[in-house]
Amino acid sequence: MRRPEPIPLTILTGFLGAGKTTLLNRLLNGEQPLRAAVLVNDFGSVNIDSELVVGVEDDMISLANGCVCCEIRDDLLAAVERLVTSPAPPEHIILEASGVADPAGIWATFAGSRSPDWVRLDGVTCVVDAEQIFRHLDEAPELLMLKTRQIGFADIVVLNKIDLAGPETVAWVRRWIDTMMDRVRVIETVRADVPVEVLLGVQRDARNPAPAPPAGLSGHGGRFSSWTYRTERVFDLALLQEMIRRDLPGWVYRCKGLVNVGGADPARMVLQSVARRSELTPAPDRPAAAESQILAIGTPELDADVLRELFDSCLLPDRCPDGPVVV
Repeated sequence: MRRPEPIPLTILTGFLGAGKTTLLNRLLNGEQPLRAAVLVNDFGSVNIDSELVVGVEDDMISLANGCVCCEIRDDLLAAVERLVTSPAPPEHIILEASGVADPAGIWATFAGSRSPDWVRLDGVTCVVDAEQIFRHLDEAPELLMLKTRQIGFADIVVLNKIDLAGPETVAWVRRWIDTMMDRVRVIETVRADVPVEVLLGVQRDARNPAPAPPAGLSGHGGRFSSWTYRTERVFDLALLQEMIRRDLPGWVYRCKGLVNVGGADPARMVLQSVARRSELTPAPDRPAAAESQILAIGTPELDADVLRELFDSCLLPDRCPDGPVVV
């Protein structure tokens, strides 16, 4: 029997009142084709539309859109393992950390060589209240350190409530984040309105993950764009990994696709990248294909020429590339 592929897991952090619950409600209450599981500390903090609830069993609520909402009562790993081994495992798991939790311990549980092989850490998202981030510092200065650590462990920062903060405050907060953190991706939002494809890196077709830009990006006021790279040449695995880690511009939020790598061990591999985090894993059960495809999702400033040059620089010398396709 073929071993199932690891289920992607997203860690959601952010201080109290930043907007994590609003973001979760968008997933649970929306018409969402993704079958997701959300792990929360308390059911009472998530406003679930009663018309969506189709079943309640102990610490799990099943929804009509295929999602489930699970309450963490005891061991975190046990709760995740139960979801993964259930008769109908989710396509994605979202773990909401407590608003006052230091994310270090949670991150360590699912990152590195000791992480369970039945889940894959897809990324860490931190929701930040642009208006209130520096509030209460006189009474509790340690709160800024906690918020800084929450941001520091994040791959993507959702800078929320920018309508309340105003442009000057938003610009100041962004400069502060850029000064404190290296190459963290920041998305400015009102009411945590972020496309699922950006937040979770949804892969609708496991055999061909990058054939076209996600349709969900079109409904977000031109705040996001996408680009597809295609080539019949073969990548140098080490060069591709290093380029994504060090050189991928900050206006790229996610990359995903299927790529052919050469060298001593030629293989077809699955690429998953969110901000500074990237993973290339063998795709032994995927059909061989002459073409590599990579989909990049980012800001409207996404520069196709820059990306083309970066990915071209990772190719092994061979025949001429067919050239990427901008979509």
